[in-house]
Amino acid sequence: MQSFFERQQKTIIWIIVIAFFVGGVGLLGLNQAGVFKKSSTGETDYTFAATVNGTRITREALEQASTNLFNQYQQYYQQMGQDISSLLAGANGALFQLQMKSQALQGLIQQALYTQESNRLKIRVSTSQGNEAFAQQYNSLLESNGITEEQLANYLENQGKTLKEFQNAMRDGITTQLRNQALRKWVVGTIAPTDADLEAYFEKNISRYDTPEEIRASHILVADEETAQEILDQLHDGADFTELAKEHSIDTASAKEGGDLGWFSRGKMVKEFEEAAFALEVGEISGIVETQYGYHIIQLTDRKPAHTPSLDEAKDQVREDYIREAENEQFNTWYADVFARAQVEIAIPIVNAYLKQQKDPDLGLAEFERLREEGYSEDPYLPYYIGHIYESKMLTAKQEKQTLEELEEPTDEETARINELTQSIDSYKTKALAAYLEALEDVEADEDFLNHILTLDPDSTTAIYLYGKLLAERGDTFGADMRFREAINKDQTFVAAYIASGDMAVRNRTYKQAITQYKAVLELRPGDIGVMAKLAAVYLAIGQLDELEDLLSAIEQIDPENLKLIVSQGDLAYERMLSVISEREELQGKSTRTEEEETRLNELSTVIAAYYGTTVKRYEKALTRSGSLDLTVKLGKAHLAIGDLEKARKAFQNVILRSPYKAEAYEGLADVLLQQGDTDGAIENYRTAFSRTFDNTIKQRLGERIVELVPDDIEMRFKLAKVYAEQYMWSAAIKQYAVILEARPDSLEAYNGIAEAYKWRTEYDTAIDYLKRALPYATTDADMIDLYEKIIDVNQTQVGQGNPLTRPGLDGSFELAKLYLAQGEDNRAKEKLEKIMSDDPSYRPEEVAKLFAEAGGEIPAPTPLETEVQTPSEAVQTPSNGP
Repeated sequence: MQSFFERQQKTIIWIIVIAFFVGGVGLLGLNQAGVFKKSSTGETDYTFAATVNGTRITREALEQASTNLFNQYQQYYQQMGQDISSLLAGANGALFQLQMKSQALQGLIQQALYTQESNRLKIRVSTSQGNEAFAQQYNSLLESNGITEEQLANYLENQGKTLKEFQNAMRDGITTQLRNQALRKWVVGTIAPTDADLEAYFEKNISRYDTPEEIRASHILVADEETAQEILDQLHDGADFTELAKEHSIDTASAKEGGDLGWFSRGKMVKEFEEAAFALEVGEISGIVETQYGYHIIQLTDRKPAHTPSLDEAKDQVREDYIREAENEQFNTWYADVFARAQVEIAIPIVNAYLKQQKDPDLGLAEFERLREEGYSEDPYLPYYIGHIYESKMLTAKQEKQTLEELEEPTDEETARINELTQSIDSYKTKALAAYLEALEDVEADEDFLNHILTLDPDSTTAIYLYGKLLAERGDTFGADMRFREAINKDQTFVAAYIASGDMAVRNRTYKQAITQYKAVLELRPGDIGVMAKLAAVYLAIGQLDELEDLLSAIEQIDPENLKLIVSQGDLAYERMLSVISEREELQGKSTRTEEEETRLNELSTVIAAYYGTTVKRYEKALTRSGSLDLTVKLGKAHLAIGDLEKARKAFQNVILRSPYKAEAYEGLADVLLQQGDTDGAIENYRTAFSRTFDNTIKQRLGERIVELVPDDIEMRFKLAKVYAEQYMWSAAIKQYAVILEARPDSLEAYNGIAEAYKWRTEYDTAIDYLKRALPYATTDADMIDLYEKIIDVNQTQVGQGNPLTRPGLDGSFELAKLYLAQGEDNRAKEKLEKIMSDDPSYRPEEVAKLFAEAGGEIPAPTPLETEVQTPSEAVQTPSNGP
């Protein structure tokens, strides 16, 4: 990152275009924009980021330069097909942004010194030189983008800019760049290496100029071994290789050249082809060579051995490299001297500490720790930066220790150094972890940061616990609970981990585990009412009412007016009431009853009334303190259970008036209407309740009620099937989709849904069968493509990722290729056909080859490794040093 800023300065047009569009004028033209301002007093001004020999750099300029630098990074990452946003996330992202801000400030300081030195040396760029360079690059900008000046003006106007503003900004930047080039030329002068200089440089860097062994070969590529054998027999009988390649090779690109592949070195072809080709003598023809592309016959036509050129052969390139490096070294030495003599004061403490660290890690570390101790920085990631430095020191010490330990006979001094390094490594690790954990107290934990801590200390229960919390937020309750359990295993007094594990168990409805975890907390923290309330909710959920009653009695001893206690007491009475009502209904349903049963039946009305009274009393008391809508819903359910439909209706309607999105109130009102005989009204409210909840348990209950009342409601069956699927209840989902298909045998949505369910049940053949049954009902190409893609996906899952597709997947790929061709999507067609050829070269080879040719494809020669990836320095073809 250190040299990125300087490398990018050469791309004048794009820097200025980017800077202009984000509201700036570009780093290179900052002086003309008044960014560098002469200090008039010695007082601190918090609008400035730094002063350079009295010239102040504004914070506005630093923010602008940082934005420009970020945009340059973003452009580069986009060109490489990557997303830069990942660099900005979490703790690493905070450090990256600090690095960018520091680097941008370094660039501004550099430009200020360039300006001051240019003024001192009276280096100027004439107006005519600036105008000429501007005209050339401005016209190049228009031409390279294929736009007219009028189009550019219109675009700028839409961005709130004017063409004149843009031109002035661009001219200023180009003028500054020309001045910097003139300054560099003045500093560097003329570099004239002697032959002795070049010879010494060449010997030192000779590996740069080596060329590896290369061969030139031709090949004939066919799709099947039988055809390959026939061609090989003809070659043995004296047939011409070139003519046979033109006639038979399915590598259309090389076939036109008689099979010639040109020159290549090792590492450019697939392994099987490379080994066979390099083993041949010039003029020799290989046997049949099988690769992922088909069957090859190879003829070696020429060979160049590995070669290290003489100085005479490489002299021009050596001279160019020598001069470039000498110029860079000379200019950098000059700039280092200028900077050392300059009076530079940085007004942003965290940036100042970072820049000090770049020069001297110990000095920078001391400055970061001073900021932490004295509270000079509001950056919450400050402890992370400190931890990062300690970790870097630890890694450096480890490398040195490893080098010393590899010595066969270390000296006493080296042995002492190993012991010293061992102690330092332990100390640095401890300090790094302490700083990282301190940072976690003030920042949101991110996965990379937590993994980083766990790499240093796999037993860090804090990091393990926080990782679990992170997974829980993402909805990965299983992974979260594994982390919480791991933290508990490492520290059996970790209360927060027990509670979190219990909470995950409740979310997963594994209530026995929740009880175990909450009880463990109560052993560590007896009388914790919050946890006792959680445990009470679990007992209520699984109907362990006796345990619930005992627990509530214990809470009442501690805090008799606790709101959660009062509500739970109402819940307990309500559940007891429902149980007794159920018992009464069972007894009432008997045609004959014993004397004991008659006595019990007569008692039950009194018991029910008592429980009802307690329920209402507890809920109403709680309502006076919280006014909760949930409590009003509970009260309505109690009235409904006892048969007081009017009170129940009023309670539910009261909730709906206060919050029209409370699903349980609509459900309760629907239950009331159903008992009153208003089935249509009940169904309408059930539907409303379904649409007003995100809880799949409630959705499932409501959906089942609706399809029970309206069996031909296909849309609700679709919704219910999806609710089942989201809960992995695949058998229940399949039953709904089956009913739908009986009513709508042409429903693609139902075919897709039932296929997905069978796929999850690993019944892959059945899933594919349903997708195939849907094909006749697909009325658009988009529908056909979607079905074939799903067939391929199921087949790939069936055979395993990375394994070749079997017949269903190959058929789907073939049909997809035809569809893509018909749509003019040649590249997509080629992708599918290449997949077929790779997975099974024997699958309909002639038809595949024909379609591939129609798609504009050339049967690929075995050169999948020839594409070279540019490094950042190669991607930006600019000098690495200087202005």
